[in-house]
Amino acid sequence: MFYGEELVGNISFNTINHNLKKVEIGYWLSEQYQGKGIVSKSVSKLIEIAFTELDMQKVEISAAVDNQPSRKVCERLGFSLEGIITCSENLNGQVVDHAIYGLSRKVWAEK
Repeated sequence: MFYGEELVGNISFNTINHNLKKVEIGYWLSEQYQGKGIVSKSVSKLIEIAFTELDMQKVEISAAVDNQPSRKVCERLGFSLEGIITCSENLNGQVVDHAIYGLSRKVWAEK
């Protein structure tokens, strides 16, 4: 992800499952650039690509339960909380749970 001319983070399809027609988006943004709408705009673009170019039916995002900024991005973009996966990631030496968010093509198209 870029802010102006500066590389400030990354975003990608972490997994693409053609059999299930589902992708998972992951991202990271430098702390000093958070709160500027960069992630929301970038995730919106990948959602569009997933549904229009890749013909997917679902987009998922997994965020640490305590990562409120990431969870708010999901909620703002119309994702639904589908569940909590315990002991999902070792984050800097601490094992954390993840909130799993999903967005279907149908719900996205209705927005």
